Amino acid sequence: MTAKEHLLEHLKKAANYHMSSAETQIKLAKSHHNIAEVHTNQIIGEGHRSLSEFHGTIASHHNDHARHLLELHESLSAASDAQMFPSHSDATDHLRSSAGWSGFLKACGLEQR
Repeated sequence: MTAKEHLLEHLKKAANYHMSSAETQIKLAKSHHNIAEVHTNQIIGEGHRSLSEFHGTIASHHNDHARHLLELHESLSAASDAQMFPSHSDATDHLRSSAGWSGFLKACGLEQR
């Protein structure tokens, strides 16, 4: 399995997880809504309405995240391996130098320049 295939599989599994979590949160929200509608105690009923809104909000976040992961999966599917994983990254060099790792790696003999 190539690195690209591994990444695409991971994105798909993560999206499936978030879709499943959203479905669970929707069920919880409906349950709390139903309990709130039939509860005779107004304060407890209001608590269940609040929980229903809470679970609805979480479901919305999971749906949004799943949609984002699927869009990312789609856009990366069209990219080549070379585009996704370039052999040289200036960003990595910048992070090493700003963190002081370049000097440390040279001193340990792990980096040659």
